[in-house]
Amino acid sequence: MSDLYAREVSGQLAALCGGGTDNDGSMESCITLAELRGGGYALGDSKPEGAGRELRMSAAEITAFARSWLARTATAEVATG
Repeated sequence: MSDLYAREVSGQLAALCGGGTDNDGSMESCITLAELRGGGYALGDSKPEGAGRELRMSAAEITAFARSWLARTATAEVATG
């Protein structure tokens, strides 16, 4: 796959929020996600400290990550549940 960091972001970043709030009550625990032209995804952090930083992944990489994370989470829930 060609360099994902050379690809342009296609459209706006969508915020996928997990529920954390700052002192003002604003959502701050958000992962931002956008598609890249030519394939792939850009992931970011909505917190001010994460501004301008991105992780870029191919569709196969983000799918493998998501499956692994869900399996890990399910295993943790069984162990504590």
